[in-house]
Parts: sequence; structure tokens; C-alpha cells
Amino acid sequence: MIARGQVTAAGRGSHGIAARAPRGASVRTRAVAVSAMERPPRVVLDDLPIVYAYDHCPYCVRVRLGLGLKNVKHEVVFMANDDVKKPTGLIGKKIAPIFEIPDEKLIMGESMDIVKKVDAEEKYGATGFFADATDRKDIKAWMKSVKDLLRLLHRPRYMSASLPEFQQKDSRDYFVSGHPVPPFDKPEWNAAEFGQEAREKAYAEAMAKTPELIGELNTALVELEKLIYSDVSCSEVGLGYDDIDLWSRLRSVTLVEGAEFQPKTLAYLNNLSEAGDVPLYFGMKC
Repeated sequence: MIARGQVTAAGRGSHGIAARAPRGASVRTRAVAVSAMERPPRVVLDDLPIVYAYDHCPYCVRVRLGLGLKNVKHEVVFMANDDVKKPTGLIGKKIAPIFEIPDEKLIMGESMDIVKKVDAEEKYGATGFFADATDRKDIKAWMKSVKDLLRLLHRPRYMSASLPEFQQKDSRDYFVSGHPVPPFDKPEWNAAEFGQEAREKAYAEAMAKTPELIGELNTALVELEKLIYSDVSCSEVGLGYDDIDLWSRLRSVTLVEGAEFQPKTLAYLNNLSEAGDVPLYFGMKC
């Protein structure tokens, strides 16, 4: 029975979107079971959980996606990027995401811990909804291979797009001051003699490199297509923690004008966006 709230329908399986096959079912059966990406019953608690987040932050997106895929109604509070007071008042330091559960008087951080809590408690719907992480070393290697490339492409665009955490110049300056773009490392970037003017110049130069970087990105996206199992899950086990991580990281790539997603990857992005109720950036790409 769901505590202090309601589930508006019944009859779904306990391990993913739509009528998931039991844990002992074959991979093929389970993959077919999620193909429609039908959302589970709506969960509306009397006191809505609150996610304090930055829109661009993949760790924040993990929590929003996890709640959305489980169809748990929640409130999202986007904090200004330079706001130190709010997160420090909530959890003792400037971090995101922060998850507040009013009926438990609980505030917690760590994105995967939050998703695991939501997936383990009946008040948030069927438990064991997400398949366990499978330690996809191939996907981890892919993400490592594009880390510097994506920093060059993403970080300047965060400053150009109209994201809620960057609505004021103070917030943009705060981000730029703490987030270097390659080839600079943090000690060099943070040195007083480097200065904000040099940081802003490096961001502008990174943005200007897009024409020479886009081919490298699209080559990497062709390789990624081979690693994604289906248009509803990146791994054979079905919708799970592998997706909570990968999809949340891929979302920012949709901000890059000229990015050419392969068919399966594009369907994967769109399907989980719709099922998880977390928008992509295609309408804001630059």
C-alpha cells in the first residue's frame, strides 16, 4: 500500500516501464516488454518531493529522469549557479542535486543514492523498477574518450543557451570561473594571474572551434550507436541504472548544432525523454 499518497492505476510489472517480464525472463522477452515505453501508474504524494537542481547538470538529470520514468510527481527548483546560500542552508555545502522529502523531514544528496531510494520504497510505486547496473566498460570507455571533446562543445553552449541557472551574468561568470575548457587544467585555470578575461577568451575560442570538432563528435556518435542495445535501453538487461547514467550524460549533446545522432541513438534519446518527462535541448541548440 502506498503511504501518504496515491497510485492512479494498477497492473504494471515491478521492473521497468510497461508490463515488464519477471526477473527470470529471457533478455529478448524483457526487451519486447518495454518496447512501447508505456509509463507506470502515476504516483502523487500528499507532500511532493523536491529536487533542487541545475538544468545542465547530468547528476541532477539522473534524479529527474529516475522520478520521471517511475512517474512520480515532484517539484523541480532550479537554483542560480552562483547561489551558495540555498544549497548550503539545505545540506551544508554547495552541491546539486539535493532531494527534499517533506513528509520524512529528510534532505539528501548523491544522485544515484536518491534514485535507489526512490526505487526501493513502495511509496514511490513498484520497487525494483530499474535493472541493476551492468558495469558497461565499453560505454565507460566511450565516455572517457569524448570527455575533453564534450567539454569544449558543451561548456560554452551552456553560457549561450537560456538555461534557468544561468539567467544572470553573475551565474555565468561563476560557472566560467570554475569550469575550465581544454587544454587548461584546474590549477592553471584557477590561478589569480590567469584571470576572468582569459577564461572568457578560452570559452569563445572553444565555441569557435565547433566546425573542426563536429566531425570528431559525429564519428564518436557512430561508434556510440553500436553500443546502445535498443531504442529503450542501452543494455540487454532492460531499462535500468545504465540508462539513468548514460542518457543523463547524452542529453547535453542535443544542445550542439550539427550533432548527427544515429537512428537508434536518436530514438533512445527521444523515447526516454518522453517517458521520463525530461526535455531534450534540440529546440535550443546552438
